[in-house]
Amino acid sequence: MEIQELKQIFITQQELYRFLSNVITLGPKKELLDRFQGVYSELIHEEADDDNLVKGLITIQMSLRGKDLASYEAVLTREYTRLFIGPGKPPVSPYASIYISDEPKPRLMDESTIEVRKQYLDANIVMANMNSVPDDFLGAELEYINYLTIKSLEAIKNSESEELGLFLLKQEDFISNHLATWIPKFSERIFEFTSEDFFKGMALLLNGLINSHLAILEDFKYSLKVFMD
Repeated sequence: MEIQELKQIFITQQELYRFLSNVITLGPKKELLDRFQGVYSELIHEEADDDNLVKGLITIQMSLRGKDLASYEAVLTREYTRLFIGPGKPPVSPYASIYISDEPKPRLMDESTIEVRKQYLDANIVMANMNSVPDDFLGAELEYINYLTIKSLEAIKNSESEELGLFLLKQEDFISNHLATWIPKFSERIFEFTSEDFFKGMALLLNGLINSHLAILEDFKYSLKVFMD
């Protein structure tokens, strides 16, 4: 894989991570729906294949097609609240520790959460609302992987090969040892508890994005030495 190809892939991934992080953190706001519909409008004509990333993009785009987005925002916000917030115990928790914990009754802020915070601090970043929202909140974790993607793009732009290698390793470690261990379970619960195609598309997109990201990092490992030389 050429360095410029990696750059273009990261630019696309950055857009998708930002979209997913914003939706899970802020809810499906009209401005997010507008932007998604505009950026990925051509996908409406594509054939869905076995790639969950592409399936997810098409599913979301189809869910927005022909809708008055101001009205649809209200519909999606109600479903977003029911799924992820409550009242009561939400059917789909957006916190990693709920899926990773081996305890009979999983709890927030367990050892896995502390380990995530260490990775944030190791990258010299402090997540927003660190002391009020658990660090393993999905929105924060997607914000973090997006941050690493942005730093990788900066390293490519500045031809900083050692910095690029460092940020690629951080991405691979966080995805393979953390995100990939719980996102599939999270996505399964979305499919189980909603009939809204928008959120089903999000689940597909999220799964496909982390899987493709990991595959790209693995592939680029073999090209990185050439770039560094």
